[in-house]
Amino acid sequence: MIILGYIFYFIAASASPIQRRFLAKKKDFGYRDQVSFSFHVFLFLVIGSLAFPFFSRFYLSGDSFYLFLLSLVCGVFGAACFVTNYIAQKHLDAGVSNLLNNINIPIIIILSSFFLNEGLKLSQIAGVVVLLFAVMMVSKKHRIGRFKFDKYFLLMAASGIMLGILLVAERALQKTTGFSAGTMLSWWSQCVFLGMATLYMKSKHSYTKKELFVTGSLRFLQALSYVILVFIVGNLSLVSVVTTFKVVIVFIAAAIFLHEREDVGRKIFGSIIAVIGLLLMK
Repeated sequence: MIILGYIFYFIAASASPIQRRFLAKKKDFGYRDQVSFSFHVFLFLVIGSLAFPFFSRFYLSGDSFYLFLLSLVCGVFGAACFVTNYIAQKHLDAGVSNLLNNINIPIIIILSSFFLNEGLKLSQIAGVVVLLFAVMMVSKKHRIGRFKFDKYFLLMAASGIMLGILLVAERALQKTTGFSAGTMLSWWSQCVFLGMATLYMKSKHSYTKKELFVTGSLRFLQALSYVILVFIVGNLSLVSVVTTFKVVIVFIAAAIFLHEREDVGRKIFGSIIAVIGLLLMK
């Protein structure tokens, strides 16, 4: 089950960012388009989550205020993560975006050690240093100073940080009230906040129904594969580290399918170093 879960994840989690980057390069859009598009894509996750109670019993347990607070954290950070990722994705190669998103791993490990009692080791701290070094290696194109980066690079990094907070809050929900209810509370809360942002900005996207369907379906499969892995393995930190092997896969796939081959040797080498750092965090 675990091996099949990892295979499912690597396929879905590699296909989704490649397809998103393809769309981002193909279309010219503003940030308002991405808010609306993010909301419509997330509707696929909400609809798909309705099937969860058929596989895992739905029940609500724990303190109501605690569940509300965790759902609120998921909603705020999840919506912000989704939008910033979509805005920045047009301006960063798929592999760089994917690597930057892995900044969520040290955030997950640190927060999990405090809130989920999953431990923090010296080797994990060393892994963070190695990961940051790898990020510096692949970020040459986006550096505007020795330790300064362009706004889209910083947006993607912020997206990764917010993703880490989201995943820890989501895991806490799953531990408190079960897989089905915990995941559904997280996903629905994110969708609500994305919907509120769409209404507030009065934004509309220009993507076709086919593009929306493909993007939404792949995003649902990516999210589903991840939560299933966390449910099966039972340790968020371990799953987060092992799944980051997709970093190398996405770099190679982007070079083949999206022709993003500029400085590809450095990027692949940097991604391998990143994987070493991530393995130190297990």
